Amino acid sequence: MREPDRGSHQHHPWRRFALLTDWSLRWAELPEGVMGLTCHRTRTVTLALGMSQAERRCTIAHETEHVLRGPAPPHTAAREERAIDRTVAGLLLPHGREVVEALVSARGHLETAADALWVDDYLLQVRLTTLTPADRERAAQRLAAALV
Repeated sequence: MREPDRGSHQHHPWRRFALLTDWSLRWAELPEGVMGLTCHRTRTVTLALGMSQAERRCTIAHETEHVLRGPAPPHTAAREERAIDRTVAGLLLPHGREVVEALVSARGHLETAADALWVDDYLLQVRLTTLTPADRERAAQRLAAALV
């Protein structure tokens, strides 16, 4: 599968999953706190019922990364989850400037900024941890000015 263009085109996680023609998608009640599951044995991705549109978008992108990376040994599960979270944050929020501007427009309110960026709060938090030093400085300056 070709990697998505990180240029001017927005990443489309549903289209990317649709390219995995030998995988199935199903919806089910999942345990609390579990938004998606990937089963490599059955080639099935299961998404939790009741998620918001942003949560569905982030979760299908996350589970697609699990599919593409393949099964991980159980002892690497936590590291694998962190790596996938960072990858998905970069795919769905590739431009630090846009993240900063959304935060400024939301006057630092994370949930409002996440909504404007069409991601869930968690993914925005992950992306914030990977901002460049220049983006962090810009965010601090712009937020300070906006909150005066």
